[in-house]
Amino acid sequence: MPVKLTLHPAQGPTRFAVVREGDSLVIGRDPDCGLEADDSRVSRRHAQLRWNGQHWVLDDLESKNGTSHNGEPACAREVRDGDEISLGGLRATVARITEEQAAALADESTAHAESAERMRSRLQDAVAPADLLQCFLQAAMELTRTQRGFVVTVGPDGKLSAEAAAGLSPEAVQDERFQGSVGAVRQALEKGGPVVLADVCSDPRLGKRPSVVSLGIASLACVPIRRGATVVGVIYVDSRKPGPALSELELETLEDMAHHVGAILALSPEAGPAARPASRNPLVAQLQQRIEELLPAM
Repeated sequence: MPVKLTLHPAQGPTRFAVVREGDSLVIGRDPDCGLEADDSRVSRRHAQLRWNGQHWVLDDLESKNGTSHNGEPACAREVRDGDEISLGGLRATVARITEEQAAALADESTAHAESAERMRSRLQDAVAPADLLQCFLQAAMELTRTQRGFVVTVGPDGKLSAEAAAGLSPEAVQDERFQGSVGAVRQALEKGGPVVLADVCSDPRLGKRPSVVSLGIASLACVPIRRGATVVGVIYVDSRKPGPALSELELETLEDMAHHVGAILALSPEAGPAARPASRNPLVAQLQQRIEELLPAM
């Protein structure tokens, strides 16, 4: 019976691999590993899950920070359904699945690829940058099962300009707790990569912000929009309803969409923020004002 090994990073989407009896799986930071773990605590070749002819066992591959299995050092211990693994501090779980479930996971990967293509087609139909960004936001919320979000662009001077918003009320934008959302945008800009949190309260930075906790945000995703190597914007979405964590496939689709949007903006003669007046949408105008108020304090 196959097993599914899932990594649960504190920041980032879940990542998994399916292994069948007779095979083995090496986990580590090396891209050649069967399951790549993008975590500095994980060694390049950290641990191995293998079939010994009777059951699954876990071995540490002389990793720097060690591997534990249900709280005990990993040393050819039998791995069972529901077991907890720590790879130098990175949490992982093991689940036995059926062949039918393994096939369903493969079908899901295909479905996400088809979904990404459909979303690219939807974005291509937007004729103006403002319509493109609003369409991108709606598609991203649909993909991530979130209820609220906004898009900002980054000018040559580093100034953020609000371009699109959905699911937010004027009261929510003006509330002092909104600074938690802007804080996530800043974090994504600082790291130059996505910020994805399935459990916001567990994050050492955002989870301690009273603005985030009191707002009741259960999960959020914040992804840069790039034009080549330059970050030209950020999309932010969040949910106050607990739900399934954003998967690696969903994040890849969201990043692919963001890259596609950046490429379209690069070809648009109206790509500058000034060409998309926020005054057309009162909520976006309020969002712009709020961002300007919050950034000096961050």
